[in-house]
Amino acid sequence: MAIYHFALPRTVKLIALTAVVYLAWPSGLFLHAQQAKIEVLRVGTSGTLSSETDTKEKSALDTLRSFIKTETGLNNEIIRQKDWHELADKMAGGTLHLGVFQGYEFAWAHQKHAKLKPLALAVNVNLYPVAYVITRNDNEAKNFADLQTQSLCLPETGQRYLRLFVERQCEANKKPMKEFFSKIAFQQNVEDAIDDVVDGVVSVTAIDRASLEQYKHRKPGRFKKLKNVVHSEPFPPVLVAYYDNVLDEQTLQRFRDGLLNANRKERGQTMLTLFRLTSFEPVPKDFAKVVANTVKAFPPPIAKAP
Repeated sequence: MAIYHFALPRTVKLIALTAVVYLAWPSGLFLHAQQAKIEVLRVGTSGTLSSETDTKEKSALDTLRSFIKTETGLNNEIIRQKDWHELADKMAGGTLHLGVFQGYEFAWAHQKHAKLKPLALAVNVNLYPVAYVITRNDNEAKNFADLQTQSLCLPETGQRYLRLFVERQCEANKKPMKEFFSKIAFQQNVEDAIDDVVDGVVSVTAIDRASLEQYKHRKPGRFKKLKNVVHSEPFPPVLVAYYDNVLDEQTLQRFRDGLLNANRKERGQTMLTLFRLTSFEPVPKDFAKVVANTVKAFPPPIAKAP
């Protein structure tokens, strides 16, 4: 029987060999080989995470770094960026591997960077926080406009959506916040901010729903002296985000699992307490809708000309 040998063109041989190698590798291994090995996990933040006080912030960040090392085995850096613009751009460029955004900032950034994705949501009791503007119940104000020329206290707890809500309410009444209110004070503790309203030290404060419910439980008599003037629609919470294909899926999954199980571990519970959180939660089905509603209700600020 005659045996015939056919000489394949060199280009065809190369294509065939490449296909064999690709198909022989385990699923996903080819993609991982393309990604640079991570020596130090770089996590960016858009601003303060827990408090405006440097000492409290440093303690919280040290605990977070230790937690990340335990969960991923990676040394890590947590780097505060100038703002959410810079954070999103550096994640898109691969300079930062993960980012921590205020929920409304993520909503804004996602408009420009569609490949920016939430990894886990940072939750304080309620999945979606709501901002409340409260006064004493003997205050004659019936709406936000009636609060003009009164004094305001804002808690400095890293919940920047509270300030955003108040600022946008002031803008809707044709004045910046510093001109709308007669005085703006700050408190390091949410409960102290509420107490200042009850005691008449200031007229108004803005707090989140979880803190208001906790105050009602702890101080029911004083809570009865308060009233809600206006409240927001639900905001997306603070969240940890990643940019598509910057990190391999194995690292992402390990980090995600560590966050979601943080409240079951002693080190994780310490971290949650320092950041005023009760848990990290997976991204729910209605998250995209809440993000879209937030962008509609709170459009991103117009960039100032350089």
